[in-house]
Amino acid sequence: MEIRRLEYQELLPALHLVWEVFAQDVATSYTPEGVAEFQDFIKYENISPLFQKQEQIFFGAFDNGQMCGVIASGGNGHISLFFVKKEYQRQGIGRMLFQTVYNYCAQRLMVRELTVHAAPAAVPVYERLGMRAAGPEREEHGIRYVPMSVYVSPGLVQPVKPRSKAPLIIAAVAGVVLLIALILAGVFFVRNFQRAMRLTDEYLEEQPENGWDSGGGWDSGGGWDSGGGWDSGGGSQESSGLNAIPAYEAEGLSYEIREETYNFIDDEKQSTIIQFDVRYPVLEGLDSQTTAKINEAIKNCAMATVDKIYTNPSQEIKEKVLGEEVPILASYVTYKVCYAGEDLISIAFEDYSYQGSQDSFGADLRTINIGLKDGKVYQVQDIVDLDEAFVEDWLEVMRAEAENQAFLSELDTEQMIGTLGGDTQDGVYTPNFFVYADGIEIGYDLNYPQGDSHDLGYVWVTAPFTFEELEAYASDSDFWNCLDAAP
Repeated sequence: MEIRRLEYQELLPALHLVWEVFAQDVATSYTPEGVAEFQDFIKYENISPLFQKQEQIFFGAFDNGQMCGVIASGGNGHISLFFVKKEYQRQGIGRMLFQTVYNYCAQRLMVRELTVHAAPAAVPVYERLGMRAAGPEREEHGIRYVPMSVYVSPGLVQPVKPRSKAPLIIAAVAGVVLLIALILAGVFFVRNFQRAMRLTDEYLEEQPENGWDSGGGWDSGGGWDSGGGWDSGGGSQESSGLNAIPAYEAEGLSYEIREETYNFIDDEKQSTIIQFDVRYPVLEGLDSQTTAKINEAIKNCAMATVDKIYTNPSQEIKEKVLGEEVPILASYVTYKVCYAGEDLISIAFEDYSYQGSQDSFGADLRTINIGLKDGKVYQVQDIVDLDEAFVEDWLEVMRAEAENQAFLSELDTEQMIGTLGGDTQDGVYTPNFFVYADGIEIGYDLNYPQGDSHDLGYVWVTAPFTFEELEAYASDSDFWNCLDAAP
């Protein structure tokens, strides 16, 4: 597959492809006014002058010389056309086209954002790319769309080539497609940012486009490459990371779970990038005093990075921001309710952040396990007896999950007991656990210093145990009485 910028003589075939895919996959979802508006926009006589003046830059995907996909961007980084032939969808072609435009925006156009007006049906696809809505759904000229955006960073330029499936690193946020605020994207992450991203794709927000007033971001919902994953290769993609965890929710819960989002973009500071998108669950229906305590604890866990780098920044963060030409403060947080019982809820958060600069990328797992009767938050040391027998068993499972027998070799048994008990050794080993349908996973969020020889590239690793397997190590904590099915 070849991805390259189109020559002038290739413009007309590209527009024919755009119309073919639009008519086949998209037109039925638009009003007659919307179809006519789009048809007028892509007329050769309208696009040709923009192409010649480089106000619209076209890239194409070619299979053995045959054009099979097209993407176009304005000089301001706004995607105006994005289509892949139906028979070529779900093969990663859309991702390669997208990465090409991202690279061009970062290296040539020098824009800070890549933006698009996404057809409502395409919003989940762009979210899997890491994009986020920059406003509510709108309708203009019979065309419904959602403005979406992501920041552009030269440090995230990636080679454009088909992705093969990277080895699954449990710690590496497999399958989640995001690289935060500055990027937000589909990636496998490992700790060292410069070599961290096994898969990286990101981008978008709204701006009027030359030759097309604010209705114009033709991503086509059904016409672009909406295969269910960056390396799907046309097949189904294996779930991994938090996505692979089978959640448990008891029937007939006495409370409800809804989602809230803290979303903040600082548009006033021209020399600093500040963007936060933090999602977290909120419980309703419990005793009012307990509910407030529980929801505050959940929100605080979700907002930990925002608090660290923005609300209550340390002196180190302040100095880093002052020393950067373009400081970056960003946090993008998603979550999964892994266990929702009548007496306990277990939530895992994945947080991708920039903590002052482009070089200070962070990817973290945070978990919170709360008793719903009293709002008590449980830690690893509360649920298992941390002794040599447990650590020996746990380490064996951890190394099996990491598929590396050298993993954690820098720690002896006593140090592991200490770190699992809360001694993080300056934040390098943060203990976590979460409950889910099949049992409990216990492990670390890892934050090795840059250049540490013990850093094997894992962001977080957790060891899965069934409830029965943990029975021998279970503490006498009331935690076990909170489970619907305790060992």
